[in-house]
Amino acid sequence: MTVRQPIIFMYSGQASQYYQMGRTLFQENAIFRTNMKRMDDRLKEWIGESILSELYYSEKSRSEQFDRTLLTHCAIFMVEHALTEVLKANGLQPDIVVGSSLGEFAAAVAAGVIDVEDALQAVAVQASRFESLCSPGGMLAILHDPAWYDSDPVLREHCEVASINNEDHFVVTGHQESISKVQQYVKAQGIACQRLPVTQGFHSSALDPAEKEYVEFLKTFKHHKPQISFISSLYGRQLDQVDQDHLWKAVRMPIRFNESVSFLQKLVTRGVYLDLGPSGTLAAIMKRLTINPDADIILPIMTPFQNETSSVDRIIAQHSSKNKVTVTKEEKPMRAYVFPGQGSQAKGMGGELFDRFPEITSQADAILGYSIKELCLEDPRGNLNRTDFTQPALYTVNALMYLKAVEDAGTKPNLLAGHSLGEYNALYAAGAFDFATGLKLVKKRGELMSQAVGGGMAAVIGLDADAVNLVLKQNPQLESIDIANYNSSKQFVIAGKKEDISQAQPVFEMKGARYVPLKVSGAFHSRYMSEARDQFERYIQMFEFTAPNIPVIANVSARPYRTSELKSNLSKQITHAVKWCETIQVLLGFDSIEIKEIGPGIVLSGLTNKIRQESVPIAIDLEKELQPIKETSSIDAQKADRQRQLEMVEASPESLMKVSTPVTSQHFINIEEEDTPSPAPFTYEITAESLGSENFKKKYRLKYAYLAGAMYKGIASKELVVRMGKAGMLGILGTGGMALDEVARAIQYIQAELHQGQAYGMNLLHSPYHPEREEESVDLYLKYGVNLIEASAYMAITPSLIKYRAAGLIRSQDGSVSIKHRIIGKVSRPEVAEVFLSPAPEYLVERLIDQRKITREQANLLKLVPMADDLCLEADSAGHTDGGAANVLLPAILILRDEICSRHGYSQQVGIGAAGGIGMPEAAASAFILGADFIVTGSINQCTVEAGTSDAVKDLLQQINIQDTAYAPAGDMFEMGAKVQVLRKGVFFPARANKLQELYRQCNTIDDIPDKEKHQLQDKYFKMSFDDVYREVKVHHSAQEIEKAEKNPKHKMALIFKWYFAYSTRIALQGKPGCQVDYQVHCGPALGAFNQWVKGTSLESWRSRHVDEIAIKLMGGTADVLNRRIRALHGSLIR
Repeated sequence: MTVRQPIIFMYSGQASQYYQMGRTLFQENAIFRTNMKRMDDRLKEWIGESILSELYYSEKSRSEQFDRTLLTHCAIFMVEHALTEVLKANGLQPDIVVGSSLGEFAAAVAAGVIDVEDALQAVAVQASRFESLCSPGGMLAILHDPAWYDSDPVLREHCEVASINNEDHFVVTGHQESISKVQQYVKAQGIACQRLPVTQGFHSSALDPAEKEYVEFLKTFKHHKPQISFISSLYGRQLDQVDQDHLWKAVRMPIRFNESVSFLQKLVTRGVYLDLGPSGTLAAIMKRLTINPDADIILPIMTPFQNETSSVDRIIAQHSSKNKVTVTKEEKPMRAYVFPGQGSQAKGMGGELFDRFPEITSQADAILGYSIKELCLEDPRGNLNRTDFTQPALYTVNALMYLKAVEDAGTKPNLLAGHSLGEYNALYAAGAFDFATGLKLVKKRGELMSQAVGGGMAAVIGLDADAVNLVLKQNPQLESIDIANYNSSKQFVIAGKKEDISQAQPVFEMKGARYVPLKVSGAFHSRYMSEARDQFERYIQMFEFTAPNIPVIANVSARPYRTSELKSNLSKQITHAVKWCETIQVLLGFDSIEIKEIGPGIVLSGLTNKIRQESVPIAIDLEKELQPIKETSSIDAQKADRQRQLEMVEASPESLMKVSTPVTSQHFINIEEEDTPSPAPFTYEITAESLGSENFKKKYRLKYAYLAGAMYKGIASKELVVRMGKAGMLGILGTGGMALDEVARAIQYIQAELHQGQAYGMNLLHSPYHPEREEESVDLYLKYGVNLIEASAYMAITPSLIKYRAAGLIRSQDGSVSIKHRIIGKVSRPEVAEVFLSPAPEYLVERLIDQRKITREQANLLKLVPMADDLCLEADSAGHTDGGAANVLLPAILILRDEICSRHGYSQQVGIGAAGGIGMPEAAASAFILGADFIVTGSINQCTVEAGTSDAVKDLLQQINIQDTAYAPAGDMFEMGAKVQVLRKGVFFPARANKLQELYRQCNTIDDIPDKEKHQLQDKYFKMSFDDVYREVKVHHSAQEIEKAEKNPKHKMALIFKWYFAYSTRIALQGKPGCQVDYQVHCGPALGAFNQWVKGTSLESWRSRHVDEIAIKLMGGTADVLNRRIRALHGSLIR
């Protein structure tokens, strides 16, 4: 006998709302619609407003702010109660209800504590009292240890804790002005936070003015004893009796949902937890808190990104007590969406959708580093049919077409599938990951697959699967061939070595098959892609997925994805066959199914029709197929092993003294010999010269493991580079934005000054829109014999980088590879670090050979060396930044470095340097302790005598503290939404730049901008008319760019706005008087820290700061810090 698992209904409160929540249920489910209309009629009598008119009939999008308390309070309760009635009518009765904040109202109704009409009136009156009696407030979610609140006086002074969701997530609340201050403060600490869409300080003293009047009102209602288990997050336990002021306290006192979960888990060991809130927030928290992840079923019903009707129907089918579900929605056939893969791309695909969904387009541009719209619509460089470009382009267009289909239909599909690459779109549509995550995965997949060479593929048409397998089995010369695609019952794609695919043609044609070789360079979906699979499997571990909210049929198994299989199946897919015929057979096994292709072309539609005619539908038990299975991957096991090792180190202080790489092993004597009863006195002194990797210093002939990084427009000037070189350190010329002839003169100056072999380097900035500029720079460096470049802003390896690397490779007499041209790669992400740590991509190497830009011998040598000699890891830095944390990034990249170098057997280890936030000795010491081979500074060098910027800028920079920087749009990536970190104190640039980006997102043309703001832009920002700005723009852009602007008003607006970014940089470099408020100065908080460190010393004035002297002072201070810390640690061990 099967025992039914207890069913728990969970109800969330404010901040879970959005426009259109529950819309598909309202359209398609009679019970939901009836309840919503009945409550709306009552509210119109009480408050004089229609919630339905605002929620559904206003046509406002889900992304628009929905935060008026009177409306949101009522809407949340209405949706949660109506959904409860739908589930109960279909045999899903709760055994337990849990309320959180406003969700206590719907939970109380479900438990029989209060009548629905009384609860609805209580919600409306409460909201109206808040609006009339309380000042505006706010709430802020903070992703950090909740213990921080108790230890931080700023937080305690300005806000109160509303809830603690888990060990690294809590919410604070209070008056609006106070929460704004807290938000700025939290961001200044480098901690992630998110303002919640509310206008009241729920769960705080900001509500107290409404208490007396509202509690008196609640006394007019009758409260009953709960009819089922009622667990309140006001108390974190079950209530047998509810006080009359309970519904006041539920929104005034802190939320204790985590305690409710702990109480629940003592009652229920295997439960079905259904989140009836609009956004699935409690389900997400529950998944983090549950102690029974394999036993508990935790499901959201509504989210902004899923079809609520399909979700409700699936949950009712799986968990209803009725033998036959009573479907109350108007009957509609099931719908499946299928997404095509590579081969369906075509120039012009996507059309107007790029403008219809600008946020998706901007995300794609930012991730890819080029214009996705230009690639798909114009393909000016002929890249659209290159695998590394095709796959991201097709994924993006499929996603846009899906969003359009859902908008047009007003509902989401019931089932999903995708052919090869298209499977990523199916999983995106199912909510397994967001668009950006999917694009990053597809980008990596395309890069790895594009590197495959020597393979081939062919379509075999007219034979069935048994016949194809028999041909391969009976012909030994074809045993190396795999079936890659089962497209229909008589259409297959085979893959293998190129020569074997050629040999197979006559064999299959003799059997009566039609044989079509495909124009590919790799044997995709075969055993020959194992290296790409392995690399992808490591890469995918960096991402977190969620359970699909719509079933997705997998290529690998032709069965629905289980959540536990998401990462493993996407990795396997690279080497496994696509079982497309069986996938469509499974979809056809559902009654009255409609299958619609979402993507460019009609390839899948044709295959579907063939499969309908030739194959038998396959019926599956969907509930059984979706049951979770326990599975632990080898990579998960390795992660667990590493975590156990870290815990062991953390467990004993003595272990710190035995770790071999805290700074570098040569920096420490053996402090504790195992056969010595007591430790010897600590006598070794760390010095500025001994810090860092000896190998790094030897490689570049340095005295100190210290690098002054490039700063664009020559701010890292030739004088700065020379001064660093003469002091035994390394400086990089900031060539970004400099003309080639100017760079050439700087090289000549540096080489003349550093004629004794001192180190120097040149910056090489990636130019995705203008790759010719990159190659011109490389040619210049080769011409002048520049032996070191710092590669910046790269997401992938380019031909120009390979050309530079190859030109400096020589085979030594002993057979080893001598590297003359060194590359230091600046990276901020593991996936970019991986490409620099690996040899040059083979497909690009082959292309360069074909173009006669490198020789075959150089190509062979490129296989033996990584693309970079050293990596510079950028944490939260000035200028373009991913805002990474050094203490997270550095250890992860060190592990990745060791793994890749070991796999390839390089003769020399790749050095890893730390950059971002280094302005004081303690920060540098932290980097060396974490294992950095060298450190890199930037912002602190901008405020020195040698920096190539104006005195006016240096005067401003000298005064800043750590909180005096902000994030603003990046002018070079304005349309993509990329950010740079800039100076905030004393300037208006961050605010004005953000305003421009806001207007760009809201308006499609200059004419769309409101008149008041037009005047402000022209009078205050630009100080000239739009027409005058555009005349300047035309002078500085190509005819092709201007022609594009004339045809596209939004592009014209972007060029006008981007003029301001160039202008703000130019006047800052010039120090133009009277224009200080518009200065754009890239700067990070490290300079603020440095200013505080040298305050009151001779270095307080920038006119006394020389780049080499502050570097030596910083390294000396770092040595002192480490010596003090080690002595203190050593002394504590002796005691």
